[in-house]
Order: sequence, then structure tokens, then C-alpha cells
Amino acid sequence: MRSAYRLDAMIEMGARAICDPLQALDDLPQRLAAQWPEAPALELVVALASAADGVQSMFGEGGESGKRAARVWRQAAMVGADVHYLALSASRASTAADLLQLWESEMPRQGAA
Repeated sequence: MRSAYRLDAMIEMGARAICDPLQALDDLPQRLAAQWPEAPALELVVALASAADGVQSMFGEGGESGKRAARVWRQAAMVGADVHYLALSASRASTAADLLQLWESEMPRQGAA
């Protein structure tokens, strides 16, 4: 899939998640990365920020969608920090799959004390 089409699809997926209060947002970055593992990691930051900006531009910041968009803005910032970490620690370009691997390694183990 060409990068522009992929990014548009990511933004659409993000905006739909933000606007649907029945969709959880906590795993939105992971869902994007799993859907497009070949995408450059920084593209997830752009998609999350663009989706959040688009929703807030359309609906404002005060309503439920605006508040959910603010959560996605924070996610974009945290994913950006993870991309920076990968850039400092990896000798190759980072992809969404690399982010997934990082996040899975940071998840608490089941049954750990």
C-alpha cells in the first residue's frame, strides 16, 4: 500500500475510534501498528496527531469527542517518545512492528508479583 493511502487509512481509523465512545482508545496505537506493521514508526505519530486534530477541528475540544481526541494527542506524544528511543537504540529504521515489539517487551508479565 502506498504511504499516502496507508496514512489516510490510519487517520480514518483513528478518527473513527475517537468519535465512537464504545471503542476503547487505550490500545489504539497498538491496533494501528498491528494493522500496518510495515509502516515507518513515525507515521503512527502523524496518524494519531492528525486524527486528533481533525476531530477537535470538527467538534471542538469540550465535548466527549474533543476530550477523547486529547487522549489521542497524548498517545501521539508517547509514541513519538518511543520512536525516539528506538532511533537511539536501533541500528536500523524503526517500523510499526518494532514499536509493537517494544510495547510487548514492556508489558507486565501475567502472574508477576
